[in-house]
Amino acid sequence: MKSKIFATLLVLALLTALSFGAIKVALCAPFTGLGSILGDYIKKGAKLAVEEINSTGGVLGEQIELTVYDTAANPSTAMNVVRRALFSDKVVAVFGPNMSSAVLGVHQLAQQAKTPMLVGATSPSFRFTKVHNPFLFRLRADDDVKVSQLVKYAVDVLGIKKPGVIYGSTDYCLAALDVAKREFGARGIEIVDAEQIKEGEKDATGQLLKLKNAGFDGLIGLTHEPEAAVVVKQLRQLEIDVPIIGFSAWGVPAFTDLAGDAAIGVYSVQGFNPNDSELAVRSFVAHYKSKWGEEPSDPAQAYYDGIYLLAKAIEIANSTDGEKLAEVLSNQLEMYGVQGMLKCDEHHNFTSICYISQFDGESWTIIDKLH
Repeated sequence: MKSKIFATLLVLALLTALSFGAIKVALCAPFTGLGSILGDYIKKGAKLAVEEINSTGGVLGEQIELTVYDTAANPSTAMNVVRRALFSDKVVAVFGPNMSSAVLGVHQLAQQAKTPMLVGATSPSFRFTKVHNPFLFRLRADDDVKVSQLVKYAVDVLGIKKPGVIYGSTDYCLAALDVAKREFGARGIEIVDAEQIKEGEKDATGQLLKLKNAGFDGLIGLTHEPEAAVVVKQLRQLEIDVPIIGFSAWGVPAFTDLAGDAAIGVYSVQGFNPNDSELAVRSFVAHYKSKWGEEPSDPAQAYYDGIYLLAKAIEIANSTDGEKLAEVLSNQLEMYGVQGMLKCDEHHNFTSICYISQFDGESWTIIDKLH
């Protein structure tokens, strides 16, 4: 009996020793609900970076321990899991949420906990210059950057003079619509009609016919991936032949897999393109495919870069203290990653890189890479 007790205590001691000193990090992403279509990419990108860093000795001699939480793409659920990660599990940083509406609902928790929150969500609504949260950082170009480039390409290259917009109902879509209105207006161009398709709707026929009756000569897509697929399929069925250009949700496999051949010819302003010939991109794509047996999609690269940013910040700060890490992330860190040179700007965005690409039925052909 004593020997069994001793053995049990020994096992517990070993487990404690193994977990002691681990750098605890949270990944809060949607694995169910709206946006869950991207959750797997997010998790695989982050886990790949964690495994690479841990395999070379970790950070300051300690291993990174990544705990994954499902936000269900719901602001209320996100609030619960982020609170748990910050105040119960005592993580040193939170990655995500990835949905803009969820970030808007929870980012103040990170400020209360004085813990960095690094997100891939792209709405300009939570730029630092708007929310003034010193602990909130963005790992991708935001949609003020992307939609501005979308409008520029639509007008200057595609020759769209009577744009019609179809948009979703989340902050991600509504904030992008505001940018589109501003940028077309700055060019003296009026949006002839803007129609909404709510998340989960399966029919956009009415909206598309209204756009046609308004005389639109190009479609601007500002929806999530499932609705984007509905729109382009029905546009083809109605035999409405206009250029189609969408923001980042229209430029990922989560869209093209659902849309099939209807996606051929669609343009998108992407946050990531695995066909980029840059060495850092090719290396990431090769490692990702070797590990997971598939090609990465945006936003996998953002969370991969984010894990490396945090690791470097911990090394520079020589600490996991949240205030010290936020200071390093804000002012002292420059790093070359998959998305090029990463450095925190006045909006707390680490990159402004995006691509103009067109889908050929198999992959996205890069037309231009913008910084």
